[in-house]
Amino acid sequence: MKKLVLIDSNAVIHRAYHALPKSMSTRKGEQTNAVYGFATTLIKALEDLHPDYVAASFDVSKSTFRTEQYAQYKATRVKADQELYDQIPRIKELLSVFNIPVYEKEGYEADDCIGTIVKNCHEHNARCRHIPSEGMEVFIISGDKDIYQLIDGNIFVYSLRKGLSQMTVVDQKVIKEEFSLDPEDFIDLKALAGDPSDNIPGVPGIGPKTATELIQKLDTLKNLYEELEKKGPEVFSKEYNVKERIINLLIEHKEQAFLSQSLATIHKEVPIDFDLNDTKWGEYDREKAKELFEELGFHSLLKRFGAERPEEPKTKQAKEQAKKDEQLKLL
Repeated sequence: MKKLVLIDSNAVIHRAYHALPKSMSTRKGEQTNAVYGFATTLIKALEDLHPDYVAASFDVSKSTFRTEQYAQYKATRVKADQELYDQIPRIKELLSVFNIPVYEKEGYEADDCIGTIVKNCHEHNARCRHIPSEGMEVFIISGDKDIYQLIDGNIFVYSLRKGLSQMTVVDQKVIKEEFSLDPEDFIDLKALAGDPSDNIPGVPGIGPKTATELIQKLDTLKNLYEELEKKGPEVFSKEYNVKERIINLLIEHKEQAFLSQSLATIHKEVPIDFDLNDTKWGEYDREKAKELFEELGFHSLLKRFGAERPEEPKTKQAKEQAKKDEQLKLL
């Protein structure tokens, strides 16, 4: 199968900014730690995954359809340093130099654009052109668990763990082993337990452990409430071994639970058009890449992107490196 890599750019940028020293800068004093971390993450993914296609997605603003649903969505987040935001144009410049297209839409988050691309590719939707008839494997680069809900047989998350030092491919088996859940269960997990980082309220008094147990017993939030309403609190409590306190919380905060479910669900109908041909990886101007990396002071990355490869390698080591670069499709 062909491979498509989708970059959850904001998640990678935040992880890179906090993982690397803020002292990293160009000779002119321009801070570059987030740009460098983003570039190294991209290179590592290219080396590990050997994709045929690459695209990126960004958040546009804090105001989205979710803040219209719930004004307090993400309201408790501490605003990131301005030095982080100042590096985003450079990251987009880097993507442009390497001919990696960016998909973003006002009113939606990067996750929603990624979810839309994944859904449309999977269904061979008209909004997603030139998809191979045999389908594709899709790898989403992200450091957030929110994206896990998109995982299925041909969709994986290239997950950033422990800063930028560890990358793991997460699939359905990993989700089951680590969380005893299926990927789509992460939506209802947040619906019940909430998510402090996004200020999704969930059901007050229900934590991740209890939420996981409820999902394991009743499969979905919808089925949970249907069973509770059909059988009544007393029978429901005995049949599913759920404490009276939990049942009372569920009844009291039903509306909030379904609101949280909506907030946690990645939207898959963002009005964007995706042409797979636009995302072909490997065709870029090596000279421009070299100029950008030299300007940023990323000398150690030049060879990893092939920007300094001699046209006629003379040494055995150089020839082997050139062959490896070709195999990795980094040129």
